[in-house]
Amino acid sequence: ITGWRSFSSQLLAVLGFAGGIYAAVNAIKASVTYASDLAEAENVVSQGFGDLVYMADDFAETALHSFGLSELQAKRTSGQFAAMARALGVVPERAAEMSLALTGLTGDLSSFWNVSQDIAQTALESVFTGETESLKQFGVVLTQANLQAFAYANGITKSITAMTEAEKTQLRYAYVMEATAVAQGDFSKTSGSFANQV
Repeated sequence: ITGWRSFSSQLLAVLGFAGGIYAAVNAIKASVTYASDLAEAENVVSQGFGDLVYMADDFAETALHSFGLSELQAKRTSGQFAAMARALGVVPERAAEMSLALTGLTGDLSSFWNVSQDIAQTALESVFTGETESLKQFGVVLTQANLQAFAYANGITKSITAMTEAEKTQLRYAYVMEATAVAQGDFSKTSGSFANQV
């Protein structure tokens, strides 16, 4: 019995040591992956924001407490949105402002509707792509007719078909921001809830 106890103690020590090594290797691997992903996100931010990259950096520093977004999520999402806006001809400062507001909205929509941030991001990409089906799950029905009516209601007399891509993008952005007003700020209002803490 004494021999068995000694053997089992040694076996447990070896298993504990092996488990510790495994956990350490996984932690190092996760750190390297995160650092690599963050470096890639920084590149996207640099491309999307250009000289205004400080705006994305400032936003990312507070995104966790304001919108439940990690620094990586905030930079990756805002960089992508800014790059899309600029590619469509939106002036850099306006592209930066829009991208940060939409990035924050991904956090609020995910909190309000209890979905992942990725789902909210995919839906909000509609502002740039014009493919608006995914917005319906958030109660936003962005049809051509609704968008034109919204334009007229806001004093814009130009037909959507005559607008540039930059103008259409900014009009869709304004529409989406108005249509999601009830969800905006939801994360910070409910950040103490179990779902948001998780």
